[in-house]
Amino acid sequence: MQKNNCTETCKGVIKEIKIKGIDFPSEIIVEFEVSGKKYEIRENLVMKPQKIKLGFIPIRYKTKSLIEINTGIEAAVGNEVNVKYSIETPDKAYLPDNISKVTW
Repeated sequence: MQKNNCTETCKGVIKEIKIKGIDFPSEIIVEFEVSGKKYEIRENLVMKPQKIKLGFIPIRYKTKSLIEINTGIEAAVGNEVNVKYSIETPDKAYLPDNISKVTW
């Protein structure tokens, strides 16, 4: 799928989050509506580690989803997220707040 073709934006509702364990990425399922028709997209939920510090010393790590970091909205069932889709084929869609540009 070419993300350049996805020009329209709408809100979608997180329908389900499948946690697959520590060795596999969790999957997020989002439902959105275009022209009265419902569509569903599935993506791996991108998580980013964040340091928890005591003063300047890191004592442990906690992970947050990129959706939560970029929008401030927790990635939980029932919450709304942004969806970008193609006008010609709305089933070709992605979550713009869940894109990892850097490997950490």
